[in-house]
Amino acid sequence: MKGVINKGIQEMVVSRFGHETWEAVRRRAGVEEEFFLLTEDYPDEGTEKLVQAAALVLDLPVEGVMVEFGRYWFTHVAPVLYPTYIALAGSSPVEMLKNVDRIHRLVTRNLPSASPPSFQVEEGEDGMLRFHYYSTRGLCPVVRGVVEGIGEYFGKPLAVTEVECALQGDHHCVFEVFPR
Repeated sequence: MKGVINKGIQEMVVSRFGHETWEAVRRRAGVEEEFFLLTEDYPDEGTEKLVQAAALVLDLPVEGVMVEFGRYWFTHVAPVLYPTYIALAGSSPVEMLKNVDRIHRLVTRNLPSASPPSFQVEEGEDGMLRFHYYSTRGLCPVVRGVVEGIGEYFGKPLAVTEVECALQGDHHCVFEVFPR
C-alpha cells in the first residue's frame, strides 16, 4: 500500500480525535513509523493493522472505520494532494465517478510498484449508476466511503448500496449509486 493511504488514516484520526488517539492507534497496531512517505510502499498488513487498531481504539466496527476513511480521503486528502486531477475529472459526482479509473491511472503512472484498482461505470434508469470495483485487496468499504465522499465534496449527497461483493464470492464489487 502506498504511504499516502497510511498518511490519510493518520490525518483522519488526528483531525477527528486528536494526536493522543493517533498515538494509541499507532502503538496498538505495532507501527513504529511516526510519519509516512507518500509514495513509499508499505506492507498491506501494516495498513490493515492500523485500521483494526483504529476500530478498537475508537470503539467502531472495522467496516465503519474503512467507510469513514474513504469519505475523509475524498473530502480532505485528495483535494489537497490531487487538485488538478479532481478538477479535470469533472464538476459533478457523476462526471467524477465516470473518471475515477482515469484518475487512478494518471496518479499512478509514475509509480511502477503501484497496483491501483480498476473501476467501470454503467448508467441505469432514474439517474442510478452501477459502479464496478475490481481489486484483489477487498477494500469495498473504502470505495463506498469514497463514493459518498464524492457526493459530499460536490454538495450532492449520494445513496450507495453494495449489491455484489467479491468478499462474498462475487466476481467483483458492484455499487448502485443514486442521487439523494
